[in-house]
Amino acid sequence: MATLTVDRPAEGTPTAGAWVLGFALGGFVDGILLHQVLQWHHLLSLVPGESFRDIRTQILADGLFHVGMYAVAILGLWMLWRQRGGFAGTGVDRRVVAAAAFGFALWQAVDNVVFHWLLGIHRIRVDVPNPLAWD
Repeated sequence: MATLTVDRPAEGTPTAGAWVLGFALGGFVDGILLHQVLQWHHLLSLVPGESFRDIRTQILADGLFHVGMYAVAILGLWMLWRQRGGFAGTGVDRRVVAAAAFGFALWQAVDNVVFHWLLGIHRIRVDVPNPLAWD
């Protein structure tokens, strides 16, 4: 008689570490692509006050944001490293990639809801007639 087996995650599956790492990667894509390469906005683009309009302050804030994302990435990597053993052949690779994609999407949601809508400190594109459409 055949038995049915269910592919369960291994004890201590590193999905939480992958979520954290994916979150950091989402922040890196935002900071590198939108802040630096395309220069569509900076972290503090819409913060009122003359001192925040200075491009040096904007770039410093973007740099500190990247430092923070490095810290989050290091945390995620450390969490993955702690769970590194005993996963061969259990399908963890797919779960880690899926969890990292979830973390990446979580960053996008947090960035839009918190920074764009609630705090209003920047938008994806600040130089267009309808910036909300880009968010």
